[in-house]
Amino acid sequence: MIRQTLSAGSSDHQNLRELPRPKRESNTGWLQRAYADLTIRNKNQWSFIVLVGGKDIAAFRIRVAQSHLRSDMLPSYWSDCALLKVISSDLTDASIFNLPLLQPSTASYAPARNGLVGLPLSKIPNQKDFPNLALLAIPVTQNDIHAALDTYQKSRVAYDAVENILPWLAFVWGAGSATNPLMQQIGFPSAVMLNQLFSAQGFDLAPGINRNLSTPEAFWSGIKHWQDYYSKTQQNGLLPQARYVIDHRYDIDEG
Repeated sequence: MIRQTLSAGSSDHQNLRELPRPKRESNTGWLQRAYADLTIRNKNQWSFIVLVGGKDIAAFRIRVAQSHLRSDMLPSYWSDCALLKVISSDLTDASIFNLPLLQPSTASYAPARNGLVGLPLSKIPNQKDFPNLALLAIPVTQNDIHAALDTYQKSRVAYDAVENILPWLAFVWGAGSATNPLMQQIGFPSAVMLNQLFSAQGFDLAPGINRNLSTPEAFWSGIKHWQDYYSKTQQNGLLPQARYVIDHRYDIDEG
């Protein structure tokens, strides 16, 4: 396991709520409902992160890699994360930004944009590909985060995202002797980027763990177990919230 500081806080918190979905509801449809369900007065004061959990081989390897961050050693529910840019209240014009391990061939040279890719939210894969979803609401002004994102894209000298993408891709593909990057103190690329952006604004997405080890699972743990910590450190009095649906778990039988 990876050493980390444990929180004594309860995981049963009103700010974290499951939001089941009908069988054929799209991922964009669920995210729209989740966004509307958040108990937020002024959404301009917030930023939003999407966690997704896939079930193909690549997602399986990423989810299992993060089991070292869980006390039960079970695979994480999550295989990727992205920043959500909200423009209208119904998410019609929303877009997502992350550092995909598989860089799209249609995008420009990856090092020139530090691996960052932006897509319309409507392009997010469907429920079959991503059965697990979570929408995290973080009490940091969206404009500040996206301004920092623009700077980040041009600041490869500060954080070389491409350097972090390669060991994760090697691990996912089982290339050579590649091992779990977390055991080499290499966090998941999109998660490391997001924690850097939010930390610069005074918000720690993954309390209790080295920021270099940021992962989707660490963000999930932060929302789930560290509400007491946030209640004591948030000067604006606002606490992070989340809505989630988990439709895929691995059938692990210890009996």
